[in-house]
Amino acid sequence: MELVDFDLDWHSWFERWEAMQNCYIPHRLSRFDLMLQLASLPRNGDVEILDLGCGPGSLAFRAVRYYPNAHIVAVDFDPILLTMGQKKVEKTTHRIDFIQADIRQAKFWQPYQDAFDLIMSATALHWLNTENLAQTYKRSYKALKLRGCLMNSDHVSSNDPEMQGRYRQILQANQQTAFRESGADDWDAFWDKLGFEVRQADLAALRNADEYWEGSEDGQPKQRHFDALRDCGFEQVECHWQYLGEAIIGAQKRSERVRA
Repeated sequence: MELVDFDLDWHSWFERWEAMQNCYIPHRLSRFDLMLQLASLPRNGDVEILDLGCGPGSLAFRAVRYYPNAHIVAVDFDPILLTMGQKKVEKTTHRIDFIQADIRQAKFWQPYQDAFDLIMSATALHWLNTENLAQTYKRSYKALKLRGCLMNSDHVSSNDPEMQGRYRQILQANQQTAFRESGADDWDAFWDKLGFEVRQADLAALRNADEYWEGSEDGQPKQRHFDALRDCGFEQVECHWQYLGEAIIGAQKRSERVRA
């Protein structure tokens, strides 16, 4: 991975990232824990885990705490967030490998046939359009070992626009309260302050965020996830948890045969 060469207190910036994300995303850390529990892997086993859209590794670090002998491949497109995670790894654990890659590209997936016990993602796959989300699920199926699990915690939209509007209204009110009480940076303030510290006026250009974004901030409807997962062969497809437009969707690979 090509790190961004800024000499910063990256641990402090990681904590600021966590504070921000906890304000935006309801029940964020408990959702991480629930995904890891539902995967039902051997707690002290040498398990292999893939974290899709890992950011600075928030979920990956949580997974190492829950599965202390795990090896985790953490992949993201964003060089700033990956640098943040890598700097934290260097001080805390050797069990996470950060990789900069575009998960929409087949070449990322080629080394990982039947490789993982768990593929997980948190608040990342809504960046993909419908076609690339389905393709990512199909490639995830091939990358999982038999009986392996996929766990995705993300935004899910209502089929009803009026209900979706209510979801947004309630969520935004809760977020405003959380930011006011915590004093955390919101998204724009976080990147503005980080840009000022590194003397980089346009971090968005460095991160190539616009190049990657193609999805919906509301996410896809649950049924679209269910259909895409079942179409490529997953079984035990479930919504394990939901609060307004936020959900954990899980599935298991119970057959080696991938559907066309």
